[in-house]
Amino acid sequence: MSVAPKKAPKADDSGGWLTTYADMMTLLMTFFVLLFAMSTLDPVKLEQFGQSLGEHEGSRKKSKKVSLSQINREVKKLVQDQKLQQQVKVRMDARGVTLEIASDLAFSVGSADLSRPIKAFLVKLVSTMDKATYAIAVEGHTDNVPMRSATFPSNWELSSARAAAVIRYLTSKGIPGDKFRAIGFGDTAPKVDNNTAENRAKNRRVDITFLTIG
Repeated sequence: MSVAPKKAPKADDSGGWLTTYADMMTLLMTFFVLLFAMSTLDPVKLEQFGQSLGEHEGSRKKSKKVSLSQINREVKKLVQDQKLQQQVKVRMDARGVTLEIASDLAFSVGSADLSRPIKAFLVKLVSTMDKATYAIAVEGHTDNVPMRSATFPSNWELSSARAAAVIRYLTSKGIPGDKFRAIGFGDTAPKVDNNTAENRAKNRRVDITFLTIG
């Protein structure tokens, strides 16, 4: 009488889905870490990383350019030293480092002539601007009160002229003109509603942004 061979017990694969789930979660975590790293990418650090891989070994002079984080620290310290915290706000975001300068500090009403205090402040920014890696955007903003004069037919002309006046002064101090971007927004990009005199004052400003890239 023959004996039937015993069948090998089946492997227990009930935990296989756990392995797949763990792999998926690992991939998702890696993906989000990558997104976070890209959102906070500093172009100067990227440049330094490239240099560390051996680009132009031994033949490239050490760069004098600084990171956006360093620029952020420098301009904040300058604003504090000049006691201009109420008139110059500094912020850092994905776009870059922005100095928001109250128009009342920089210009008289309806004028694009730089005031003496803003000239004194801008001169102290020159060394930091000279070290910036990418372009610097200068943007003029007005409130919604209509501007009608022989010189400035509308707020478009006034905001553009104010941005250009800042750049013209900085280039006279040695910063190359091709480093700047002049933009006039008129009253199209208010910070707050133009429903009070205080809010209109907040909307009259010049923004100087050390751009992340471009």
